[in-house]
Amino acid sequence: MRKSLALMLTLAVAVAVAAGAAQARPQAPQGMYGIQIVNYKVNPNGTVTVNVKIRGFRMLPKLVGAKKNVAGAGHWHLYVNNKYNNYSANATSGKTTALKQGDYKVYVTLNNNDHSPLSEPTKSKTIPVMVGG
Repeated sequence: MRKSLALMLTLAVAVAVAAGAAQARPQAPQGMYGIQIVNYKVNPNGTVTVNVKIRGFRMLPKLVGAKKNVAGAGHWHLYVNNKYNNYSANATSGKTTALKQGDYKVYVTLNNNDHSPLSEPTKSKTIPVMVGG
């Protein structure tokens, strides 16, 4: 009986220590850059204005399309239903092209001056957007 109790106590302590160690582990560090959609507005003409929050990345509107990339800077792309739709070099907002009435899934990515993705791809969560109706 004592051996069973001792074994159960040892097991309980081991589980508690393992649970505490799991909680104490630091979370995996986030990438150096980030972009997230903070809100959006469907406009009367069918375009969608997307407002974003960007972390650690500068916008370079004059260099969009340039062949030379600048580390930590560029612009961002808007994707609608997993297809490139438009880009923005504004640090807070951008617009899609006009969309027909319907349901869409929208996300954004950070990109280099030459439109290529960053070496560590940076993509927002996908949001549902309903145009018209």
